[in-house]
This record gives sequence, C-alpha cells and structure tokens, in this order.
Amino acid sequence: MHARILPAHQRVLALIALLLAPTIPFDSMYAPIPLVFAVLGYAWAQHNATRFERPELLIAGGLLFGQLMLVTAVVVDSRQHTVGLAILVWPLVAAGGRFPSRVVWAFTAFTIALMCFASLAFEGAVVLHDPILLTLPIATVLAVVLMSAVIRESDAQHRSAAILDGLTGMLNRTALAARTHEIEHQSTVTGHPVAVVVADVDHFKDVNDTHGHATGDHVLRDLAYVMRKELRAFDLAYRVGGEEFAIIMPGADEPTAAALAERLRAAIASEPISGLPITMSFGVSASPPGAFDWDDAYLRADAALYRAKQDGRDAVRCASHVAPVALAAAA
Repeated sequence: MHARILPAHQRVLALIALLLAPTIPFDSMYAPIPLVFAVLGYAWAQHNATRFERPELLIAGGLLFGQLMLVTAVVVDSRQHTVGLAILVWPLVAAGGRFPSRVVWAFTAFTIALMCFASLAFEGAVVLHDPILLTLPIATVLAVVLMSAVIRESDAQHRSAAILDGLTGMLNRTALAARTHEIEHQSTVTGHPVAVVVADVDHFKDVNDTHGHATGDHVLRDLAYVMRKELRAFDLAYRVGGEEFAIIMPGADEPTAAALAERLRAAIASEPISGLPITMSFGVSASPPGAFDWDDAYLRADAALYRAKQDGRDAVRCASHVAPVALAAAA
C-alpha cells in the first residue's frame, strides 16, 4: 500500500500503533497476531474503498474489524490489560477523520462495550476489586474523542470558509485544484479509473433575466441540494462557474458515471426547482485505469456537454461517443 493512500494523520496513527504494539507486555505469543490483522484489515478497506458503491461502509467495516482484532489480542492473552485497551483509541481517531460526530460517538459506545467485555471476560473480579483497570482506558478514550471533536469542528469551520462555495455549499475551485492533484496520484497508485461529470443549467440566463438574480440564486442552491442527495459519499461535487458544476468519481468508469448523470438529470427534470421547470445537461468522461489526468478528462467531458447542448439540452452525453472534431470545437 502506497503511503499516499492514507491521509497524513492516519499514517501517523498507524505508525504509532505499530510502534506501541511490541511494548505491550503480552504473555501469549499469539496475542500480537490480531494486532497485525487489525492494521492490514483497515489498510485493505482504505485501499479498496472506491471499488464499492458505498465506500464509507467499507471504511467503517475496516475500523470495526480493527477494534475487534485489538480486543481479540487482549482476550487471547487472558489477563487484564490497561495499556492494551488504550490502543483502541487509534481506530476511534481514524473514524473521527472520516465520519460525522454521531457516527464517531456510535463507534465510541461500541469501543467502550468491547473494553468492558475484554476486561470482564477473564478475571472480572480483579476489575471489580480495582476498577481503575477499566475506568482509566475508558476515560482515556472519552477524553481523546472529546478533544478530537473540538479540534475537528474548529478545523472544519476554517476549512469550510476557504473551500466551500458560499451560495450552494458545494466545494469550490480552490478545493478542486487541490483534489485533482491528489486523485491523479492516487489513480496511478491504485490503477483505478476516475470519471468526471460536467453539468450546466439549461437556459439559466433566461431565469436570471426573467425572474431576477435572487431567484437564480435560489435555483442554484436547490439544484445543489438535489445533486448531493444522489451522490455517493466519496463522489466530490464542485461549483466551477456560475451555473456549471463538476463531479469527480474515483474508481468509476464511464458507464457508471453516465448512470449517475442520468439519475441527476431525471431527478432535476422530474419536479420544479424553486417553482420553475429547470433542466440540466451533462457531459461524462473517464480516464483509463491508473492514468487519470484532470485537464484531459475535463476537456473531454466538457466536449460531451457541448454535444448535449447541441442535441437539445436536458441530456447526458459521453466523451466516448463524441467525435474528435467536436472535442476540438469545444476546446
């Protein structure tokens, strides 16, 4: 697994876990084995997440598996382990970097339940006689989760101001520039394709001219809401211009992206947006596996969008079906 696949803070946590694991005084020679499985299981889930329709569920499964393996190590050792239980903080902090607060607290409750089981499964009378063997790691977990929540909220507020579009709440061009470089590298490492969907509101100038710019703003906000409902958690949507949007789909090929674009088109056209009949046109492209280039993918998706406009709007067109001369014209 290439180092770039894990975010920086998670790479640090994984390194700390690997360094601390040998210092835990295990009596059983088999106890460290589940620790290795914990790290490998989460790494596999992180590496393969984009291959699944709901990648966030695979990541969650990897974290839960990691917690179960860590607790298994303690249980296999058949004795009380205050230090061993504290290592369960690692999956929790990893969850804090990927999931909203309510999910993190669900992970926390699950972790505390595992701690209680591991402590009471063997020589529970020892814990009852000296409760600090259990209360100390639980207090450590709660303290770390609370501090992480405060830091995460503060960081999110500052980052949101810099990378979110103020009108629609979608990511903006600043976020797009940073993310495309990261995905280009990730695609090379994983060998997966990456799809790009470019969307444009049909006749948006007429909306502004007829109903005013305030109504146009309402239309854009409502469109952004409809699109977000149809996207996977790992599909990244950006507002790249006045009424133009782009969606990046790591791990998706052109047919998968075209199916999403069609769902978006149908959802938008099926009912009024801000009280008006609104439609959108979509262009779709995908990179070869392991060779994502944002500029090329965007150019081809934009050419497909141009063809959708030519064909009457309210349509989805794919770059693979657009003639080279149309690509040159759109450029």
